[in-house]
Amino acid sequence: MIRDSRFFLLPLMLWFVFAGISFPSEGSNRNDSIATEVKTEFQPENRTQQELLKVFAKGRIERKRNPDLALKYYKDFYEKSVKAGEPYYAAAAYFEICRVYMDRQLYFTAMEYSLRAYQILLDNNLEYRSNYFMIGIGNCYFQTGNYMIAEGYFRKAETLFLSCKDYFGIAVAENNIGLVKQKLNQKDSAIWYFQKALEQRRKTNNPAIIGHSYYYLGSAKLSMGKLDEARKYFEMSVPLLYISSDNIFLRHDFSSTMADVYFELGKLNDLENKHAEAIKDYCKAISICDTILEQFKMPDIYIAMGQSYLRSGDYGHALGSYRDALRIADSGSLLNMKKICYENMMHVFLLNRQNDSVASYLAMYSAVTNTLQAQMIDSRFNEIRLALKIGETENEARELRVRNTYTISFLITTGILMLLLILLSLAYIIKQRKNAKVAIEEIRARKKAEEDLEKLNLELKAINADKDRFISILSHDLRSPFNALIGFADLLVEETADKNIPEIRHYSRMVQQISKGTFQLLENLLTWSRLQIGTMPFQPANLELYREVSAVIDVMMAIASRKSIRIRNLVSADAIVFADSIMLQAVIRNLISNAVKFTKSEGNIEIRSELKDGFQVVTVSDNGIGVSEEITGKLFSDSHGMVSTNGTDNEKGHGLGLPLCRYMIEKTGGRIWLEATSEKGSIFAFTIPEVNG
Repeated sequence: MIRDSRFFLLPLMLWFVFAGISFPSEGSNRNDSIATEVKTEFQPENRTQQELLKVFAKGRIERKRNPDLALKYYKDFYEKSVKAGEPYYAAAAYFEICRVYMDRQLYFTAMEYSLRAYQILLDNNLEYRSNYFMIGIGNCYFQTGNYMIAEGYFRKAETLFLSCKDYFGIAVAENNIGLVKQKLNQKDSAIWYFQKALEQRRKTNNPAIIGHSYYYLGSAKLSMGKLDEARKYFEMSVPLLYISSDNIFLRHDFSSTMADVYFELGKLNDLENKHAEAIKDYCKAISICDTILEQFKMPDIYIAMGQSYLRSGDYGHALGSYRDALRIADSGSLLNMKKICYENMMHVFLLNRQNDSVASYLAMYSAVTNTLQAQMIDSRFNEIRLALKIGETENEARELRVRNTYTISFLITTGILMLLLILLSLAYIIKQRKNAKVAIEEIRARKKAEEDLEKLNLELKAINADKDRFISILSHDLRSPFNALIGFADLLVEETADKNIPEIRHYSRMVQQISKGTFQLLENLLTWSRLQIGTMPFQPANLELYREVSAVIDVMMAIASRKSIRIRNLVSADAIVFADSIMLQAVIRNLISNAVKFTKSEGNIEIRSELKDGFQVVTVSDNGIGVSEEITGKLFSDSHGMVSTNGTDNEKGHGLGLPLCRYMIEKTGGRIWLEATSEKGSIFAFTIPEVNG
């Protein structure tokens, strides 16, 4: 553990205690970090610190361009700071890592690193230098919805800033308290704190920083529905934010805030039904974000632009905006933003009656929702664990200071001893009350987290119930009419087979082919949906592989006979596998169906098996037209867009069969792959566990 080696002499310590002298804060040029970020400035005192800061500077340069590389530099900066015995630098490294995760909207992970940074300060008696760290921790709690705890940290930071007369820091704390009040719907109180922050910023004589406050006042007025006042503040902020700064990081922050201003102006114009003007403002915001590499802000703006297009009836551009948002969210692993994109895209597909696309995006939405749920649970447990650890460290630090004070008091006269004891007793009572209050707040926060988790579980159960109802409706309402349609199509083909009416025979075969293909799609979609939500029964047992393959061939012969294709069961008669019969037959049926589809008339299809390493390796080979190189890597994937190619008789497909096979084979404990392909045919293979026990 890093420890500060500096030793303060007794007289000097007493003078600090009684005279109220405070230590200077690190730097003064900073921005509010809920909307932008807090800067950690350094004043190197020796060559070691200068070398460390070179690594730190690399991280700052790469933070927006390449966040992963920035994380590497910051972790390197942390390790070298620990080795050099520089605890404040080590804490700053964790704080910068926190900010990278804040950019990515991984707020619980960011909170973990911010709390670690604060832990280092506590461990090394550097709590007096934690002013901007308090702001960072408060920001993490703010972004995760723990507004009361966030306000507590902002007020701690405000006290530290007041003690050293850091006007900018005071403005940061007061502005963020205003944001908390705004979230708690205490709008008049929020305006009051924003105006207090503006008064402090005017003391800095920095126009762009004053413009930053105008932006917050405009946002507050917009949330209150005072559109004219909001527009006035936004228009006042823009020319001030354009004013350049010598500090490259502040220039970035002012540009970022300018993007926020245009984003808010777009929302304002949308409220006034000026959708064309709103879209122009969103485009300006996106252009600024693109210039300063603020890509993680862009999905929100693209989604708002999509909503504007949607309100104006332009579904195509709306879908394009949502796809742009999804592209950026996917590149930055912004899971919550991906979830929002999927919701909006499904809405557009529903309006356009594109049901296949709705089903595909519903599956992706469910997967992201489940991942977010798991991440939230893990992160909240980490948050509680770290918060408890910090609470213990704070108590240990306080107890250590009390013991040191008692030791010092024995070196002073009896009168000073009595006075000191009285002061310490009063301080102890105040701190105990404060600790009790903080403990109560923490307990309330944990209780709220548990309630939120329970509520989320109930919502997830409701969503799963809706999925079950949706699948039941599909099964009941669509299967019956499709069976009737297929029956009539078969009858039509049979009745016109000997009639000399070519057009009727041609179109009747088309009706038959389309209805059966659509029914197969429906069956695959239902199977895929059941697998996704875990409602498809899985009942593995010891099965005779030859018999299972024969059962499938009996069904498929009717289809194969139309193209005079021969199907041969060459599976070993004594091959026993441990699998679910329904799933195994579904896999074999899909592979034979594909082989028939891509094999010309008079072709051959063979199914073989071989025991290898405790698995039966089953192969389905044909002498068809093979698989093109451009789609071989996507055959079993459902994440890069499902691929489908017409068969030798122009049979249609939907690309869902092979991904379904992969799901079912993996459920059974095996794997599936394309073993070989050429213009003379293809060989698909999969493994199934041998007999169980």
